[in-house]
Amino acid sequence: MDLQKEMLQLNVNNAIKGTVKTSLQDILGQLTKDRLNFIAANCALAGRSKLKKQELVDALCDRITNMAQVRSAFLTAEPQEWELVSRLLKVPHIQDNTIYADAYLFLMDKGLVFSFLEGDELFFVMPEEVKAAYKKLDKKSFQEERHVNQLVLRYMEAAANLYGICPLDKLIAIINEQNDVGLTEEKLHAIRLSVSDKVLTWDIQRGFLFSDSLDGEDLDDYEAFLESVKDKPYYIPPQEELLLYSNIDYFEKTPELEALKSYIMQALGKTEKQAEALVDDIQLACAMEEPLSVIMEEFDQRKIRLNKNQLKDVAPLIINVHNNTRMWSNRGFTPNELRPKTVENANVIQFPAASSKIGRNEPCPCGSGKKHKKCCL
Repeated sequence: MDLQKEMLQLNVNNAIKGTVKTSLQDILGQLTKDRLNFIAANCALAGRSKLKKQELVDALCDRITNMAQVRSAFLTAEPQEWELVSRLLKVPHIQDNTIYADAYLFLMDKGLVFSFLEGDELFFVMPEEVKAAYKKLDKKSFQEERHVNQLVLRYMEAAANLYGICPLDKLIAIINEQNDVGLTEEKLHAIRLSVSDKVLTWDIQRGFLFSDSLDGEDLDDYEAFLESVKDKPYYIPPQEELLLYSNIDYFEKTPELEALKSYIMQALGKTEKQAEALVDDIQLACAMEEPLSVIMEEFDQRKIRLNKNQLKDVAPLIINVHNNTRMWSNRGFTPNELRPKTVENANVIQFPAASSKIGRNEPCPCGSGKKHKKCCL
């Protein structure tokens, strides 16, 4: 099943089967008790387990349309969610079979948006009562607060992706230097709390923001890492560049990556799509500071067998990629940027060993067949 069919099936599963309704009372009345309880839990409705179905419907109507509840949910709506909200505020409903679930699931779980399936057509609805509650908000203060919240959340994601771990005071300083928002630690924690029921790629503990891509689950797991980077400066690019890292899949398309991609296409006869996929995985392996032997496995996994001349050509290309890749252990800098200017040969780099230190006279892990001292050392 391809992605589009999977997405459509998920939309169908989430939809109410039948005629579109726009009243919250009517919509909730069509839901099962289990689904009502699920929404009630997401809305933190107290005493929900003791309520009969109609009592639960009535209590949810009051809870969902509470101005503070609507304001809080819309403040945390991500860009794709807010785009759907903006569309639904203007019309009774939207017919669209192509909306991705991540644009509405959070809103649906809060009882703010619902979908209906009529025949083969999907309709999305924001209940009239929810729209009425939103219209009562002070739009100016809401938009200003939403702008700051979304900006801070993007910085949190960017810092986690670029640095791995970042002290909150450093993050706050970066945000305030690049924006006129006067962010405090108290406000930052309030923003963090506002998205506590969302799936996040980062966490905050004991004054540190850190990426959940790290292997451990607790800050204690990273004490050695923090010690190793304590004297290194932070790479702090301009705002536009820094916020690109809020996308977890973003990385710089460096000239070194382009050179490797060109070689894979021209010398190894791979298509541009195949070359891009291989280069992307090599870049990630370099960013995670994998040993050269592990990086070379990317070729083996694709059944690309390199002869001696190709190994000789590829090794320095990968080394150049490694030396120009931004790394958590360098607080966002590349190895080349932190290397002393007195180093004569910038291509000489010691990759970490896969399991133990590689001897000078042992076979080189790149697979060339040469001794390590005469190859990649």
